[in-house]
Amino acid sequence: MAEGSLGAPVRHPIDWQNPDFYDADKLDAELRRVFDVCHGCRRCFNLCDSFPRLFDLIDESDTGELDSVKSDDFKPVVDACTLCDMCFMTKCPYVPPHEFNLDFPHLMLRYRAIELRSGKVPFVAKQVAETDRNGKLAAPVAPLANWGTKLGNPLTRPVMEAVSGIDRKAALPKFHGKTFAARA
Repeated sequence: MAEGSLGAPVRHPIDWQNPDFYDADKLDAELRRVFDVCHGCRRCFNLCDSFPRLFDLIDESDTGELDSVKSDDFKPVVDACTLCDMCFMTKCPYVPPHEFNLDFPHLMLRYRAIELRSGKVPFVAKQVAETDRNGKLAAPVAPLANWGTKLGNPLTRPVMEAVSGIDRKAALPKFHGKTFAARA
């Protein structure tokens, strides 16, 4: 496939049952391979904050190349990825079926899966990610929950920020007592 082809990207399944998927050294090698290609291309510079962070990280390194970047410094790049898929679906000329076979969002998922498996995800982050459970718990008290999470609430938002790390200026979704299906 030619670079920049108009062909649709081909998404391969995540091989999460393969033991190599969780191998930290193999992940690091793949991160470095993908990040090197991304750094040379930069077509995605205006998408999510992962890419400016990645490019700044490499550009500001000792050599200005990926070889002088420590693997531990990759985490902010991964954390900035929102998994929106814009890079994969619209911008990247190196997604499958291109021979480079880049899938940045799947690579970010792999990094996060290894973090989870190795116990590096903080308790609060795990709880915040339990969106189905949190919605069910908050639904019966939706007005109270919405008051507590309301942007600018001077009583609860500073506490929420201190305990959970959710910035007090972050807008949070509202809870509803009735599901969409029940309202229909």
